[in-house]
Amino acid sequence: MSTLFDPIAQARSAGAAAIESPICNRPYEEPSSYWQVVDFETGERTEPKLIEGERRPAGYFYSPKGAKYDSSQLEEEFVPLECVNEIRGRVNLWRQEGYRGVTPVTRRLLEHWALGKPERDRPLFFCQREAVETIIWLHESHAADRQGLMTLTIDGESVPLEKAHAEFLRYCCKMATGTGKTIVMAMLVAWSALNKAQYPHDTRFSDAVLIVAPGLTVRERLQVLYPENPGNYYDKFELVPGALRTMLSGAVKLHIIHRQEMAVRDDTNTKGPRKLGPESDGAFANRILSKLRSKRRILVLNDEGHHCYRPREKAVDEDAPTREEKDENELAGKWLLGLVKINRAREILTCIDLSATPFYIHGSGYPVGRPFPWIVSDFGLVDAIESGLVKIPQIPVDDSLGGSPPAYFHLWRWINEKLPPESRETARRKAKPEAVVLEAEPAVVTMIGNWLEEFERWAGEGSKVPPVLIVVTQDTTLSKLLYERMTREDFEFKEFVNTEKQQVTYLYDSKELKEVEEGEKAKKSELRKRAIMLSVGKEGEPGEQVRCIVSVSMLTEGWDASNVTQIVGLRAFTSQLLCEQVVGRALRRRSYEVDPETGMLQPEYADVYGVPFQVIPVKAKGKAGPPPPPPSVLIRAIEDRKHFELTFPRVEGYITEIRDTAVCAWDKVPSLVIGRDEPAETYVKGVAGFRVGRPDIGGPGDLEKHDRVPYYLLARVSSACFKMASDIVGIRIPGESDVECARRSKLFPQVLEIVRKYVSEYLVFENVPQEEVTFEKWQAKIVNVLNGCIAEKGEDGSVVVMPRIERYRGEGSSGQVFFRTGRPVRETVKSHVSHVVLDAPVWEGSAAATLEHSDVVECYVRNDHLDFTIPYVDSFGNPHMHRPDFILRLTNGLLVALEVKGQVRELDELKVRAGLKWADAVNRFYGEQRWVYHVCFSPSHLPEHLRRMAL
Repeated sequence: MSTLFDPIAQARSAGAAAIESPICNRPYEEPSSYWQVVDFETGERTEPKLIEGERRPAGYFYSPKGAKYDSSQLEEEFVPLECVNEIRGRVNLWRQEGYRGVTPVTRRLLEHWALGKPERDRPLFFCQREAVETIIWLHESHAADRQGLMTLTIDGESVPLEKAHAEFLRYCCKMATGTGKTIVMAMLVAWSALNKAQYPHDTRFSDAVLIVAPGLTVRERLQVLYPENPGNYYDKFELVPGALRTMLSGAVKLHIIHRQEMAVRDDTNTKGPRKLGPESDGAFANRILSKLRSKRRILVLNDEGHHCYRPREKAVDEDAPTREEKDENELAGKWLLGLVKINRAREILTCIDLSATPFYIHGSGYPVGRPFPWIVSDFGLVDAIESGLVKIPQIPVDDSLGGSPPAYFHLWRWINEKLPPESRETARRKAKPEAVVLEAEPAVVTMIGNWLEEFERWAGEGSKVPPVLIVVTQDTTLSKLLYERMTREDFEFKEFVNTEKQQVTYLYDSKELKEVEEGEKAKKSELRKRAIMLSVGKEGEPGEQVRCIVSVSMLTEGWDASNVTQIVGLRAFTSQLLCEQVVGRALRRRSYEVDPETGMLQPEYADVYGVPFQVIPVKAKGKAGPPPPPPSVLIRAIEDRKHFELTFPRVEGYITEIRDTAVCAWDKVPSLVIGRDEPAETYVKGVAGFRVGRPDIGGPGDLEKHDRVPYYLLARVSSACFKMASDIVGIRIPGESDVECARRSKLFPQVLEIVRKYVSEYLVFENVPQEEVTFEKWQAKIVNVLNGCIAEKGEDGSVVVMPRIERYRGEGSSGQVFFRTGRPVRETVKSHVSHVVLDAPVWEGSAAATLEHSDVVECYVRNDHLDFTIPYVDSFGNPHMHRPDFILRLTNGLLVALEVKGQVRELDELKVRAGLKWADAVNRFYGEQRWVYHVCFSPSHLPEHLRRMAL
C-alpha cells in the first residue's frame, strides 16, 4: 500500500500542529507508540496524532517520479517493508517463548544482553537487541518457525528471503545513525565465535570474522571490536558475561579492512615482460584474509553496507549520474566483487550489512531510493527519535516572509529559484557559487548566532569541548568560498576565525579526503586532519576544540561526534534518503540519563537549516540543555582488605550421570504450565479488506471455529512419554560398548516411570487437554526440566548431583570487582569492595547496614559485577541464571549466598529451590559443608537469621 508523502506541504502547516516532544517510547523496551502524521489509508497528511498500543510499521519513502533536482516537490510514497514486519512479529513471539531452539551459549548471551537496571548501569537499547535477535533467529530457530516466511518481489519475481542476494547468504539490519551499530557488531562477533568454540562442528557458526569498513576513518573506529584492544566494546559495554569473556579472546580470528582493499589486482595494462593478469579467487582471498590464515566459512560484517552492491546498466531514460555518483557505484561494485571472490575461494557463511540507509543511489541501475531486498530488521531514524535515542532535529516551519515553505526549509532550492538569470551558468542552468554564497550568508550567520548561544551556555556549564556547526555544500568550489568567508580576519564571529594560536574551523572536500584515504602515502598534514576528524568533541584528543566544519560529502560515514548542535545544508536534496544521511551527522546524543518518572530519555535538539527532512513537526526547544550526567563513583576491591576476599565456584550446570539406578529429586522439580500462550480455538470469517495492522472483518458468512480436536484424536500421550524418556537416556552412540548399551537399556524403564509421573502430577494444563503435551515444543521443555532433577541414587538414598564448573575460568573473586556507577552507594568497612551499590535502597540498604554491624559476620560483598550466578529453570522449562544479592562469611567459617526480598513472588520459589540445589551440589563437590543458600523476606528478621546460621 502506497501513501503520498509531501514534506514541503507538511512543513507549511506544521507550525500550528507541532508537538511538544516526539519522544513517546522507552529506549530499552520495544516501541509501543508512534506519531502518525500521514494517514496510511488515504495518503493525506493529518494532524499529529499519537497512536498508542501499536508499533510504527517498518517501511520507506520512495519517489515513483525519480529523483530530479528541478522537481517542484519532494513527492514520495510510503511503502511498507512487509518481510521485515513479518519477521518482526515472529521474532517477538520467539522472544516471548524463551528463545526456543538456541544453544546454551546463545541463551546465556541473550539473557545477559536482556539485563536492565540495576544489573547494568547502561542497558542495551531494544533496537540493538532486536537486530541481534533477528540474526540469531534466522540462524538458530527451528525450521518450523521460519516456515512460510514471506517471499520478496524482486524485478517482478517472488524470491525467498535466503535467495535475496544471489551470490551468498546476506542479511541487512537497518539501524539509524546513533543507535549503536558498532555494539551490535561486537554482539554478533561474540555470538558466532563463542558458539564455534563451544560447538566446533556446528556449521551455523564461524570463528573467522571479516569486517569491511567504507574507509580508513571507520576502520580506525572499529578497532574496539578486537577483544584484546584496551578500549574494546566487550568490556566497555559488558557484552560478554564473565564466564565466557576469557574464552572470547582466544576463540575469534578477526580481521578489519576498508573497502579500498577489496580492489582486485590486475597487471594486464602495466609495462613489463611478465603479465599475471587479474588476480585469481584463491590469490585474492589469501591476500585479503592473510590474518585469518586458512579459515573457511567466513562471517562477514559490512559496516555502512549500503556501499556494497553490483550496479546494473542504467535505464535508457535515466539521467546521467554525477561524477561523485559514478565513482560511488564503481566502488560499490568493487566491494561486492571482492566478497564474491572470497566466497568462491573460502565460502562466506553469512554476510551481514549494518546501515542506516541501505538504499540504491542514482546511477546504480536500480530505482533511486529503493531499499536492498535482504533487509531483515528495521529501526529507522523516526523510530530512533520517538525512542529518544538521538537528538530531535528542528526544521524551519515558518518565517517573517510568510512564504510557503519557509525560506530556510530547502535553502538551496530557495536561493536558486530567486537568483536572476544573469547569476546562472547558462550551459547548466546552475547558480554561480559566488552568487550562492552571497545569498546564503544571512542563513549561515543566523545559524551561527544560534551556535553562539550554545557555545556560551556550554562554557558556563564548564564543558571542555565546544558545540559544532556543520555546513554541507553542493561542491568543492562552494565549500572553499564559504570556508574563506567564515575564517577571514574581518569575519564578525571571531569564534570561527583561525589564527596562529588556534584552528577551530576546518575544510574537507572530496579531493583532500581521497588523499587522506591513501593512508601511508598521505602527507603528515592530511593524516593530522584525519586524526582531528576521528576525535571531534573528545576531551584531550586532537579534535577537542573543533567548532565548525565545512564539507561536501565526507560526513556520511565514520562520524561519531556527539557535540554537533547545528547543520546548514547548502546543496540539492532530492530524497528523504539524502536528507536522513546529512541530518544524521548531528543527532548523536550527549547524555543517556533516563527520566526516573517516565523511564524515557530527556530530549536533546539539533537546529537544521536547508535540509528538508521533516516527518514529525516539533515545537521549538527551550534554552535549557540536557542535564549533566550524574557524578560517578569508582567501585573497586581494596588491596588493604585482602583478608576480606571472598571466592566462589562458577557453576554453569549440573552433572547428573546415572550408572545403575535413576531417581528424581521430586522436592526440587518445578511444575510446568502447558497451553498458557497458545490459543485453543481460532475463529475465522471472510475478510472484506485490510487495514493497517489488522483485517477488516466485514465479509459474508458466519464465524467459523477452528481447533485442534482432530489432532488430539490421533495424538498419544504414552508415545510422547516414551520419546521424552529416550531423549533423557540418550541413543546408542556409534562404537559404544555392549556394556554401555546394556546400561542404557536398564535405565530406560526407570526414566520412563519418572516421565509418566511428572506428566500426570506436575503438569498444569490451561484450557487444553493432556494431548497438548505431544507437541515437541512442550516435550523439549519437559526434558530440560527433568534433566536437572534426575540423577544417580546415592548410598543414603538421596539424589547424587555434582556441579558442572566452568572450564575456562577459575573461581570467582571479590578481588575482580572494578567499575564506575552513578547509582546510590554506601561505603563499606567489612567488605573487600569499597562500596555497596544500592539498587533497592530500603531493602538492600538495611541489609548492608545489618551485615556491617553484625558481630557474627566476618565479611561480605555485594553481588554487583561479581558474576555470581545460580542456574535454574522457570515454569516454562526455560533455563535462567539467578543472582543472589550478597555473599558473606560468618565467624564460624560458613559461606552464605544471601538473597534479600521485600515480598514473596511466584518466581522466588523456583529460585529458592535452585539455591538449595546449588549449595548441596557445591558442598558435595568440595567434600565438606561450606555453603548455604538463604532467603530473607524481611530485613528486620536478618539479624536473627544470621545468629542462627552462626551457631
